[in-house]
Amino acid sequence: MDELILKEREFKENIVQMINTSGIPAFILKPIIKELFEQLNLLEQKQYEEACIKKKNEKEKTEEDKHE
Repeated sequence: MDELILKEREFKENIVQMINTSGIPAFILKPIIKELFEQLNLLEQKQYEEACIKKKNEKEKTEEDKHE
């Protein structure tokens, strides 16, 4: 877990540095970041659905093991 926290902080810092040093005006960066955010929302939904399926499958397997 600690490793994920460190990676998250490093990732944020890298993004901020890229934005600040890019020299690209904000009116160009905003739509790019908006599109990235939309893609992240789709990825989040996909990962959530995969986690639900995995949890359901694990629950079904546990139930099957109880009946054997």
